[in-house]
Amino acid sequence: MGGTKFVVVKAKELIKTAIFAVLGVIIIVGLITFFLNMGKDEGTGQYRDGTYYGEMNVGDETAEIAVKIEDGEIADISMEEPTETVSVFYPLLETAAEEVGQAVVASQSLTVEVDPENTHTSQLVLDAVAECLAEAEK
Repeated sequence: MGGTKFVVVKAKELIKTAIFAVLGVIIIVGLITFFLNMGKDEGTGQYRDGTYYGEMNVGDETAEIAVKIEDGEIADISMEEPTETVSVFYPLLETAAEEVGQAVVASQSLTVEVDPENTHTSQLVLDAVAECLAEAEK
């Protein structure tokens, strides 16, 4: 018989098939991306990046400690510019803050050796740092 055949393709069926194919590809790419990044975290450390501030009450005054977190780890601890009253009446506070800050950054822990002569002052700094780290925890 004749060699001519007619094929009827409905436009709706063709469009549905194309949409489902595109959605299938998107889902597969999404799943692959999800499973490849599953073990990765935004930072390997235990803290969120940023700068966190804590206060120390020294007498009637307050002093502020800044804890900087980079890549999930403690990068820097510093005492913000103290008031003149704090500097005059508590001269060891800045020294203690610097020493404790260096020790905490080096050990990445609040369990550090402190100078026996500055135990109270060092504890004030450690408490303020602990306050900052509690805020920075993931």
